Amino acid sequence: MAYANSTARRGKPSAEGRHWNGLMAASTTIYKGSIVTWDASGYVTFATVGANLGFAGVALETKTSGAAEHPGIALGDGRFSFACSSATQASVGLIAYLDSGSSGTPQNVAFSDPGATALQVGRVVELVSATEVIVDTTGFALVKNCDAT
Repeated sequence: MAYANSTARRGKPSAEGRHWNGLMAASTTIYKGSIVTWDASGYVTFATVGANLGFAGVALETKTSGAAEHPGIALGDGRFSFACSSATQASVGLIAYLDSGSSGTPQNVAFSDPGATALQVGRVVELVSATEVIVDTTGFALVKNCDAT
């Protein structure tokens, strides 16, 4: 399976969306194009899968916070490129979920509900390859403490 590189920025948005700022968790690096979630304290962080979290948006810049810092980071929604596995033309139109990834890199999307930790991040709008899709996150970001329906 292909997994996204979680130590470097991802692709640019392919369509403009809404923009807002989120306060980062301390001692965190968030890369441009990364899926961003909230932590239990209400700060945004590099995506994690778990209960009581929500999809805060996609990072529009790369930023690192210090040990006691909570700087703002630009987030947004729109159309973004994400890694996946086994995508086909039939994937277009499906809901994209944050995939915990067997390699521990939660920057991929999956096309089936992973269960209790489900976090919807958008809808697949374009197939790029079997390992990359374009996802429209409009209307899915800024949703906190909500399971997939």
